[in-house]
Amino acid sequence: MTAVNNTASRRSSYLVGKAFRSFLLASVLTAAASQVGNLIDGLMLSHFIGEDAMSAINITTPVTQTMFAICILIGVGGSMLAGMAIGNHRRDEASGIFSMVATSAVVIGLIIGSLGMVFFHPLISTLCPDTALMGYTGDYLQIVLPSAAIYMLMVVVQMFVTLDGEPKRVTAALTTCTVVNLSLDYVFIVPLNMGVTGAGIATVVSYVAAITVLLLHFRKEGTLRYTLPRQAALIKSIATMGLPFGIATVLVAVQMLGNNLVAINLMGTAGIVALSVCMYLLRFSMIILTGTLESFQPVAAILKGSGDNRGVSLVLGKAYGFLAFSLTLFALIMILFPGWIISLFDITDPDSMDMMHSALPAFAFNVILQAVVYLLIPVYQLYSHRKLALVISFGQPLMPLVCFWALTTLSAHGCGINPWWGFALGQLLVAVIVYFCTLSRRHDDSAPFVLIPRANPDRIFDTTVKPDFGSMQEGLKETDEWLKRQGVGDEIRNRVVLAMEESVKNVIQHGLSKRRKSAIDVRISLEPDSIRYVLNDEGVPFNPMTCKPDGGYGLTIVQNICDDVKYEYLFHQNILQLEWKRH
Repeated sequence: MTAVNNTASRRSSYLVGKAFRSFLLASVLTAAASQVGNLIDGLMLSHFIGEDAMSAINITTPVTQTMFAICILIGVGGSMLAGMAIGNHRRDEASGIFSMVATSAVVIGLIIGSLGMVFFHPLISTLCPDTALMGYTGDYLQIVLPSAAIYMLMVVVQMFVTLDGEPKRVTAALTTCTVVNLSLDYVFIVPLNMGVTGAGIATVVSYVAAITVLLLHFRKEGTLRYTLPRQAALIKSIATMGLPFGIATVLVAVQMLGNNLVAINLMGTAGIVALSVCMYLLRFSMIILTGTLESFQPVAAILKGSGDNRGVSLVLGKAYGFLAFSLTLFALIMILFPGWIISLFDITDPDSMDMMHSALPAFAFNVILQAVVYLLIPVYQLYSHRKLALVISFGQPLMPLVCFWALTTLSAHGCGINPWWGFALGQLLVAVIVYFCTLSRRHDDSAPFVLIPRANPDRIFDTTVKPDFGSMQEGLKETDEWLKRQGVGDEIRNRVVLAMEESVKNVIQHGLSKRRKSAIDVRISLEPDSIRYVLNDEGVPFNPMTCKPDGGYGLTIVQNICDDVKYEYLFHQNILQLEWKRH
């Protein structure tokens, strides 16, 4: 498409940015739900019982991380498939996927809880070679394991409520979860003197409270519906899509177990304490990173389902921008204020304090570098570069562990190396490996590194129109000229331009009349047997198939001059799709 120097000739990131932000808070809180119990329990136990109790909670992380990994495997995989189905206007299919994921989460959680209690003592011995911490570890696990199904159901339901367009409910549910957990932690640990067991009970009760709030979403009309799963083969597609996410999360549990063993065997008590604090900080940064991924993923899946590769690129840029700001700020706090972090965890042992002053600034760079390729996993999955996604899934958890072990071993032999740089070194090596792997897969029509196909200007007209009539007229003129250049006949071309005029006019007059700043995205694609027109706006919800705008029949005309009309309200935006058959 020939470049044109005006505001109606290019797609802006305004609407996709708003779509991304509409999911962001809820998605970050969704990720927090997987960690908030451990984080709050660790801080409360550190202050009211001691460092050993905090370390015991950290030692149980491989168990909770494994449960979370399964939630990610089926939850993220399922929500990506459901998002693409919604983007393609197949909501019944999306409901079937949701039903399969929710049922699987409960069944798998019951199996994990049962097996965990049967093999309870061998599990504790494996997780905790230090006999001084075994009692605390067992007290916590005897609560966590039987409640696995509750935890897993909460995590996957959050993902689908967010995908289904109600992120504010997820925010409310997880705020409830945090308040209940924090309040009951204090009650059970201090007045009732229930110790680590009380902390575990408080966490489970908070999960039940969150689930109660989430399930109220499904009372509304037009939401995803639960039905008894009938297509067992569907679980294979869900697992295939979610496999890289699940592997990465499982291997994070392996990494944490390996980190613990390295610290216990090569660093002593001070190293264990410093590692525990670093792992708590890593969980916090992973809340930001995973939340960003879970905000990007539903928007990207729906855009990919509708064939909007340009939209996927724009929302990916927004996600990287948010990560660059938030994780850099978090890393700077670790670098500049290690003493404040030490006091936050109430660390008083001189050796542990010295170790943490060495660990925190180096570990901060791991926090930044982990975001470089992690966000590419859903991109590679959506565009069928699954081997690349698996490279990240295996490399990102394991390479930092290997480098940490290697540098710790060298340091123990008197080489004078700070072993905490091993985490950042591992992340950097993974990014380099992934970059070189992408070189052999890149084509001229795809963007470097991310490998998202670029829009073909001869097949797709993608523009943003300002909500005023002058910009609308410019957009109509450019659309007409583009359709002429592509050889579209007069009859269909006139119908497309008329449909664009009436639909954009309706948005300006009725949907966005009170907004000072806004935008209308218009995308026209030449399909093999049809012409597809998609309009996005952030006006009031308005389904043209069920009602007319006040004062006119413009959209009635639109429906009469096209072969197919579809409508969705997603991301707090109207999405109108029109289609004309090419005979």
